[in-house]
Amino acid sequence: MPALLTGEEKQHAAHACAPGPQQGGVGPQQGVIEEARRHRRARRARLSVAGVIALAGVGALAWALFGAGAPADPARAGRANAVAGAGRRVVAAGGFGIRLSPALDGGQYGWCVGVQEPGFSGIAGGGCAAVPTDSLPLSMVLTSGDGRTRKESIVVLTTPQVAFVRVGAHRRVVTVELPGLPYGLRAARIVLPFIPTRSARGRVSFLAPAQPSLTPLDGAGRPIASAPVRPQGQQPPLAAHGPCALSAGGVPGLAAEWSHVASEIAPYPGVLVGRAFFSCIDTEYYLHRWPLDVAILLDAEQPGRSPAAIPGLSPVAGEVGYVNGPGDFKGELTATRRGDAWLVVAGGSGLRQRIEVLSHITAIVKL
Repeated sequence: MPALLTGEEKQHAAHACAPGPQQGGVGPQQGVIEEARRHRRARRARLSVAGVIALAGVGALAWALFGAGAPADPARAGRANAVAGAGRRVVAAGGFGIRLSPALDGGQYGWCVGVQEPGFSGIAGGGCAAVPTDSLPLSMVLTSGDGRTRKESIVVLTTPQVAFVRVGAHRRVVTVELPGLPYGLRAARIVLPFIPTRSARGRVSFLAPAQPSLTPLDGAGRPIASAPVRPQGQQPPLAAHGPCALSAGGVPGLAAEWSHVASEIAPYPGVLVGRAFFSCIDTEYYLHRWPLDVAILLDAEQPGRSPAAIPGLSPVAGEVGYVNGPGDFKGELTATRRGDAWLVVAGGSGLRQRIEVLSHITAIVKL
């Protein structure tokens, strides 16, 4: 039976239920695996720190092309991209949309931010581990370039007090509320043209513009100070074993390939805007050549209390206790509550497969 084990049960089951080497679970080389996986996913997002660090580069941040939501069989790639794109498209009057989903990689706090741009049928790009706090008004800055339109798009996720984003010295861009943003979060989109250059032979090419400075402004046009609560990119260290563990049984062919395991469970140190999650472990399983990423999500501010509802997920008809909806580059997301945690799975061939996997997962959390 699936379970979230607590109390003395955790102590007895922790060793038996941790994914073993024969299932491709975590091991001493976890740090190497983690780094390789992060590079492969081609994430191009950075958190803004002491001002804003914007990403440079040309080319859309295509989660659907580079994410783990595709099957190992190339013949199924088209179907997988459709899953990753998730047809629930919400583009606001400002010409763009944002979708938030929980960051699933073990050790990460906060959200994955998916950007919906004009001309794209699903998610055009995004990044993970955004944690909106009062002290960091520009929570995430995502930059992508389109060689067809010869324009660069900068999308900024902001806290509620940010009314404008000043671009460079003078230009102001108003922030807007979007349907996919909870807790009063806002966003702004800045579009910059590519810069034409001519070679010595007269050939014209177009280069991405230099990244402008971005300054958050309040409703009166005054700059809002930034004081990040942790250095950029710092997360709880990963380990071969930690306070959380996942195991599966009863599904023929289901095999664990790799994991990210947080070495500790700790409250996020900043003052959060609204609620957020902390993933204490995720494990990627394969079933019939389909990848499924399973994670345990805790409340980021107070691990041990019941985490908030996951935005965008709706109850599954005929399946009591399960919710489903759009996810990030890994594909659609299905979740169920286990005690004071969410047990979630992303990807797979579809809703039925995700529910089958979740119903055969044992999750352990030792607070």
